[in-house]
Amino acid sequence: MGEFLKLELLILDKSIEQIESQILTGIEENADKDRMLYASCLNDAEKEALTKKEIKKQQKKIAKCPSDIAGYITAYINPNSFDAKDESLDQYRERIIRNYVASTFVEVCQNLLNNKFTTLADIEAEEDSFWELLVDDQYYGVDDDSIRDFIKYMIVADRLKGYKSIIESIDAERAMEEYNKLIEEDENEIYKLLDDVRAKEYTGLQLFKILKEQTNLDHSALKHFKNDVEIYLFSEKDAYEANFSWEQKEEALKEKRDQGNTTEDLVRLGYLRETIKLPNQRKEGDKPSYYINTESLLFPWEFYSIYELMRIINSEIAKHEKQPTNEQNNISSNERLKVNLSVPQLALLFKMINDLKPMVFNVKSEAELHRFISANFQTKQSNPEKGISEQKLRILFNQPDSKAIEFWEKHLRTLLAEIKKMK
Repeated sequence: MGEFLKLELLILDKSIEQIESQILTGIEENADKDRMLYASCLNDAEKEALTKKEIKKQQKKIAKCPSDIAGYITAYINPNSFDAKDESLDQYRERIIRNYVASTFVEVCQNLLNNKFTTLADIEAEEDSFWELLVDDQYYGVDDDSIRDFIKYMIVADRLKGYKSIIESIDAERAMEEYNKLIEEDENEIYKLLDDVRAKEYTGLQLFKILKEQTNLDHSALKHFKNDVEIYLFSEKDAYEANFSWEQKEEALKEKRDQGNTTEDLVRLGYLRETIKLPNQRKEGDKPSYYINTESLLFPWEFYSIYELMRIINSEIAKHEKQPTNEQNNISSNERLKVNLSVPQLALLFKMINDLKPMVFNVKSEAELHRFISANFQTKQSNPEKGISEQKLRILFNQPDSKAIEFWEKHLRTLLAEIKKMK
């Protein structure tokens, strides 16, 4: 059986070499055409316009991809961190080709071993022309139509992937240029201000005052300030994420799983995000694939104050544009529900409900729940103007107060007794 497996693997390797060779030939031909097209452009603006035009062309082509190979093409165009691992593009492409051949050449291997080859030497001695003919025609059960489609759409996918990377690099370069302009002088007030907001724990009222000082709540000034904050976030988050290795991410995710969290829990909590597929790329029975949200997993609070500032900016812009925000929909005249509970007691109540499985609250993160509590509840001692501190809620969710635990232990027994009476 071991020898038989070696024979199969060698047949697969020979077939993979031929298919990969044809794909690489197509990629090189496209590269020659692209060099000619870009050489005809007069400036960078024309090159960018050409790239966007070509992306649309390739997208139209890829939309016609047969469903039986769509999964391989999707994985090649949009690899997630689980798929690509630490491979180069060439290694990743070869692995996709190998997976395709391994899943479609089972019958072909069997036919070749039954009718043509008996030893490894027989396979090694076969001319390259045989393997080229094998993948191009319907010999030994080969589905030549499927292979032709796979080669064709892998070539299209590679071209689309190349164009997309050009646009992404242009966008990233522009963002970095704007970012560099923002910080090229040490005295840049906006950058220093955002660093200060990020480093300290400001209340919502304090952040609002900062925004008012910077923009006077003028509509145009608010939009410019929002753009500055977005550039800051883009660059700083990217730089901060680079501090974490793939091993650290995997270890952190393992710790969450060891705490009893299922994949569904990890998605709900924001630690994993599902890879989105286009409708024509989905197949019945496909299992979802996910990628790690590094920020939520390893530094969820690093930019918390910046996000809060952004939320206030959006709220003020919406007032000018007369678009209701979620906050305005949820709160009428800033009315908060008054409860005869302390902040630790209220926090523990929401934490216990949020920790139930299956989930009760349909929230993307605990931070969203903290904002809701802060905006909608007033406890016995909380400031009616400032509301409950979201920072305090975060601490209490992670480290529940012992007196609050005793309080709910007593009252949950009472509730349980009342429920039994209802039966």
